[in-house]
Amino acid sequence: MKDPTADWEFLLHDPGPPPPRPPRRARLLAAARTVRAARLLRRRGWPDAQWYLRTLRPASQAPWEPTEAVRLARSEVLPCLTWLRLADPDALCLPRSYALATYLTTLGLPAEVVVGRQRSSIGGRFAFHAWAELYDEVLGDIPGLKAGFAVLLRVGSEEVRRVEAGSPVAPGGTP
Repeated sequence: MKDPTADWEFLLHDPGPPPPRPPRRARLLAAARTVRAARLLRRRGWPDAQWYLRTLRPASQAPWEPTEAVRLARSEVLPCLTWLRLADPDALCLPRSYALATYLTTLGLPAEVVVGRQRSSIGGRFAFHAWAELYDEVLGDIPGLKAGFAVLLRVGSEEVRRVEAGSPVAPGGTP
């Protein structure tokens, strides 16, 4: 019989070499922006929160390959959610995924918030869920969850996308 804890081990431990560490200044700025974003979402709602994430500029340009970036992002989930817990102790899936995308975007990673609707209804009602993605990898949630949801919306930073496409952007800007 397969050990049930082995399926969840990837959330707690990365068996490879330690991921790269972003600069301390970038991590502190990411924490501050995460708290600000959580408050913005709670006070002003999703339209203003989307605008904030779309216009967010990275604190530094990410020199990491996609696999290295995903490993880094997984190592930063816990610090990000700790900061979120201080700003919004009762945060559900949308604030959690939004905070994680804000945090990782500040570090220069092209994270997105994905909102999806459950593919099958229960009693005529559909469930909705939000999660964060980086290079098509689910972060801070169950990896196979995408199979059960139809994607309705993806929101990410346009500045980071420009950097990914090769157009330089001035680092450290704050919207």
